[in-house]
Amino acid sequence: MINALGLLEVRGLATAIEAADAMLKSANVRLLRQWRTDPGMISLVVEGDLAACRAALDAGAAAALQLGEVVSRCEIGRPDPDTETLVDAMLRPPETAVAPAAGLDEAAVLARIAAEPGGMSLVDLQTVFPFVGLNRGWLQAQCRAGTLQRRRGRYFRAGGKP
Repeated sequence: MINALGLLEVRGLATAIEAADAMLKSANVRLLRQWRTDPGMISLVVEGDLAACRAALDAGAAAALQLGEVVSRCEIGRPDPDTETLVDAMLRPPETAVAPAAGLDEAAVLARIAAEPGGMSLVDLQTVFPFVGLNRGWLQAQCRAGTLQRRRGRYFRAGGKP
């Protein structure tokens, strides 16, 4: 159950980062999601109690106005269950099937990740496997499938120790 929601829509990436930073530092709220709604417009959604959401939105809007433009803001206290369902559906990332890139030897990539005790970042993997189109989408699909785990920006074989 969501206690309260705060929604802030700003124009510009730097403005959104500054606003999110101010929101999270100013009150006890949790950033549920951010997404680009239109080229250049980014929406930020936070959750917390009503007073914390209001304080976070005030701080985020003030920070955003220093760099760019606030398009809109909204606080919703104790959302109705139907509204909560709607928000949950909107915030859920779309499920997309990511096909492996042409020329990608999945077994070799997974074996290489398993061989590294400290895991591997996407950049590490792209250095080892250049020109095969290895991308973050494929790695995230492997995490959803339970083959890999991601910790602190590094990928590990599922069940392996960091």
